[in-house]
Amino acid sequence: MRGILLYNREDFYKNKWFAEKFIDNAKQLNMEIKLILTDEINLIIDRDKLLITHRGEELLKPDFVINRSRDSVIGYHFQIIGSTVFNSPQITEVCNNKARTHQIVNSHGIPSVKTLICNRKYFSPSYVELKFPIVIKSTSGHGGLEVYKANCMNELLDKISILREDEFILQELCSNPGKDVRVYVIGKEVIASVIRYSIDDFRANISLGGNSSVYNLSEKELEIVNKIINIFDFDFVGIDFILDSDNNLLFNEIEDVVGTRALYKHYSFDITKKFLEYIKNELIERKTNNK
Repeated sequence: MRGILLYNREDFYKNKWFAEKFIDNAKQLNMEIKLILTDEINLIIDRDKLLITHRGEELLKPDFVINRSRDSVIGYHFQIIGSTVFNSPQITEVCNNKARTHQIVNSHGIPSVKTLICNRKYFSPSYVELKFPIVIKSTSGHGGLEVYKANCMNELLDKISILREDEFILQELCSNPGKDVRVYVIGKEVIASVIRYSIDDFRANISLGGNSSVYNLSEKELEIVNKIINIFDFDFVGIDFILDSDNNLLFNEIEDVVGTRALYKHYSFDITKKFLEYIKNELIERKTNNK
């Protein structure tokens, strides 16, 4: 089985250790993985033919692509030429848009804090029906970036003005800020869960200085997680929840390119090996079903 591990350059340098784990573990499973960065490829449409070049040479169709780039367009291109993409471009597209993710998840009866879906082109501060403090999030942000808190309207307008994109969401600050629960999922299986927390920030991201510990999901919480899992066709994601005043889970977001530092800190298994085993089994099963 021959595959590609796809990263954008900035994320690769931040997570080189993680990429190397994929490549090393693939060898143990008789899988070959080549690292490719997004700025090294061209997506080409020549009349009615789609192809991809890598450093100027046509790229032979890989059996699979592990897409850690957050780019659904690249994922679709690989999918169209016949590669199996993990996560699928459909999941990448939805989960890297917080507005779309909330629309889908909340419409299945799963609660979150009160949320407004906004666009700077037609945003009107007169109709912000939320209580301050308000959290501002760009729809495509990740790792706690482009997430701000505003305590008044002037702060809100100031933060909106510095967002890099027009689409964003506004949310009332949860009653338990600085804590969240991340659930790691491969396919339909819950692999692990951690609680992340910060005493200095309303964001609990590890990359922003937050801490973490193992979190054991209750049966009720596991039901909520499985309800979300059954909405989508995940390969490997993190489902994030914030907590209300009674420590009940409130849906927050789904990380398509999920960070794993807390996993390696608190668990003894190697998540890249588990994911590669899943990929290998999926490819074998799909090949068998297509015979």
